[in-house]
Amino acid sequence: MNIKSCLSTAVLLLLCSAAFAQDTIPENDFQVWNETTLAIPLIKEKDSKGKEVDKLTALIIGTLRFGQNRLAFVDERIGGGFDLRLNNNFSFSPTYLYIAGQPGRFRREFEHRIRFELSYEKKWKTFSIKDRNRVEYRIRNGRDDSVRYRNRIQLKIPVLRDGKEIFAPMVSNEVYYDFTAKQWSRNDVVAGISKKFNNNLTAEFFYGWRHNTSGLPRNINIIGTNLRFRID
Repeated sequence: MNIKSCLSTAVLLLLCSAAFAQDTIPENDFQVWNETTLAIPLIKEKDSKGKEVDKLTALIIGTLRFGQNRLAFVDERIGGGFDLRLNNNFSFSPTYLYIAGQPGRFRREFEHRIRFELSYEKKWKTFSIKDRNRVEYRIRNGRDDSVRYRNRIQLKIPVLRDGKEIFAPMVSNEVYYDFTAKQWSRNDVVAGISKKFNNNLTAEFFYGWRHNTSGLPRNINIIGTNLRFRID
């Protein structure tokens, strides 16, 4: 093999190794998340105490996530749906999301996700508990479709001043069961605070830890915000 052939082979191997490194998904990742929801009340009613509440609400949802340990785009979502208040404790919400993901450099994934969730929330004077049960059908480009069940239990403890809530520390745990893979595939643990600024803006600021039992990244540390704007 002459010198020219050796150099060509070395350059080719270098390019291949660089491309592989760029496409590799990290074992552990740090990510920044934001989800913004626009809530538009369509039907209102009065509850058992005579207070006006939203019975049926249209939702517009947008999500941006940055990661790959360098704040690159890893997940963009857009979608919408509805939130139906069944009674004082139960609500039902069907939603749809279109998702474009970049888990590794130069690697892209696309997905249509249809979700149905039933939530139960009970409030006491000093704390509240919310149990969200979600089933989602994932139509994935270039990969097999899948169906997942997700259960999240959230605890909030309001901090009051003169009888009014200033903010509410919160903690939650969410588990995922993948019916296609037949395994518990993920666990999310979240802690943060929720703040209702007025009737039209509620925000959550949180730290989260995600553990994937299969696939990469295996562990993700997250800081994020959830914003909900209510538009009358």
